[in-house]
Amino acid sequence: MAALLIHLAFIPLFIRMLRTPFTILAPMIFVLSIIGGFAATRSMHDIWLIVIFGLAAFFLRKFDYPLAPAVLAIVLGPIAEPTLRQSLLLSSGDPSIFFTRPIAGPITAIALILIFLPAFKMLRRWRAAARG
Repeated sequence: MAALLIHLAFIPLFIRMLRTPFTILAPMIFVLSIIGGFAATRSMHDIWLIVIFGLAAFFLRKFDYPLAPAVLAIVLGPIAEPTLRQSLLLSSGDPSIFFTRPIAGPITAIALILIFLPAFKMLRRWRAAARG
């Protein structure tokens, strides 16, 4: 009940925040994220993680990577990681197992092509723009 009253009291503030231009809102979010990340553990490691993941997100957005595969990777990553570890243990740490097996080879090749496809498209657009 208290949360409902607090939310109802701050609705005008929330509406005002939605009207704030992105050029003002984005730096505020950035600074508050940095402060919050540091305040939780007082570790510079967390700040570096925020910066690295922020840069990664910037480049993913710049290269037009879709959001759905990223969400799928976050969901399926913890499931796939033990399987990756098991495969590397079976091959004594040799990563060529992902390319030499009859089923794993083509799947790995297709995955690599799909990962780098947006970057290839952007390079093609840049070359076309430079020519004409």
